[in-house]
Amino acid sequence: MAINKAFPNVSILAVFQIAIIALLVMSCLRVIQPFLGALTWASIIAISAWPLHCRLRQKLGERHKLAALLIVLALALALAIPIGLMALTLADTLPHLSGLTHDLTQLTLPNAPAWLANIPVVGESLQKLWGSVQADLPGFFEKIRPAVNQGALWLLSGGANLSLSLLEIVLAIIVSGLLLINGDRLWDMVELVVIKLGGAPAGELPDVIARTIRSVTTGVVGTALAQTILCVIGLLIAGVPGALVLGFLCFIVAVAQMPTLIVWLPAAAWVFYTGNTGLGIFLLVWGFLLINTIDNILKPLLISQGAQMPLSLIFLGVIGGLIAWGVIGLFIGPTLLAVALTMLRHWLRPECPEPKNADEDCAEQTAD
Repeated sequence: MAINKAFPNVSILAVFQIAIIALLVMSCLRVIQPFLGALTWASIIAISAWPLHCRLRQKLGERHKLAALLIVLALALALAIPIGLMALTLADTLPHLSGLTHDLTQLTLPNAPAWLANIPVVGESLQKLWGSVQADLPGFFEKIRPAVNQGALWLLSGGANLSLSLLEIVLAIIVSGLLLINGDRLWDMVELVVIKLGGAPAGELPDVIARTIRSVTTGVVGTALAQTILCVIGLLIAGVPGALVLGFLCFIVAVAQMPTLIVWLPAAAWVFYTGNTGLGIFLLVWGFLLINTIDNILKPLLISQGAQMPLSLIFLGVIGGLIAWGVIGLFIGPTLLAVALTMLRHWLRPECPEPKNADEDCAEQTAD
């Protein structure tokens, strides 16, 4: 009776129905919660790979399963295997970090360069610090040894999370293949749900979201992957130890829209310090002409088809996704924020043309 007085248009039966639906939704979310990251990433992969799947299945005589299998194998080669190798390399590298400081105590620090004192504001302080470290290099490394050990333990826990993320990536790739096989029916169902929830004006929203997801995954993640591959190749040629671990760090930095030179520039300095001037010059030229340049050329071409996304929002998506889901969050975080931004823009500007169905979208993608 109290409900009827407060909300005269709401019946007890309607409240009971809403409660049952809410309970069912919460129960379903509780069941899929352990797989939520993998399922989200699988959906992103399937939407991004849908145009390629359309082209492949046409060339293969409309064999959906074979086209999906080829895409799954390609994704395994491009994502799962490299990340697995990075995880193994990280596990092999960590035991040597503790002994690294002991080996460095045998080195001698040269005199401070003349230009160090000319740095504004901090030049004199840096020169004094250099002199104190030069006078007692073993003592300096003994002071930083606990920090190095703690860092190694933190990286070890990160390596365990990396292994778990690798399993999620493998699961996501497999599920994405199943989504590609049933893509036409799933697309029709998504459009019906969107129209039911938002009415006819929302019919274009799935297509807009799909274009946004493709632009982010190909423009941000694709460019970062290309930069990482070039970085690892350069590091291997220059003989830098832990090239795969540094490559994984380069991938995180590139996805976060930060300059990758913070990874390969110190590596080039290390190569110069070891006396390999030629390889050091090679790594510098390789970094500035290839690793940095491909970001300025490839990203605008790949992301131009979708909605533009502020770099600050991409950065927040990368960091928040990494904290929430681990390594797989590097892919999910910026994509989800891009989708949310696109939906907000669509809601603020609701005028939309007539919706397209999945077959028209597939035909349009193959025509491109």
